[in-house]
Amino acid sequence: MPIKVERILFRVGEGSLAVTLPKAWVIYNRLKPGDKVEVIVNDGVTVHIKKKPGAGDEAES
Repeated sequence: MPIKVERILFRVGEGSLAVTLPKAWVIYNRLKPGDKVEVIVNDGVTVHIKKKPGAGDEAES
């Protein structure tokens, strides 16, 4: 599901900036507030979904 969007940074607190994730990507990946993502910062930024406990365990049983 390739998506390319432009986002505007906004201030959170006194020293942090934040960016929103595309709604279609959030829905596609079934993410909810409180879910964790991993952010990897190199020359750019990559966001990975952290596996939820129990996700995929059904296939292994």
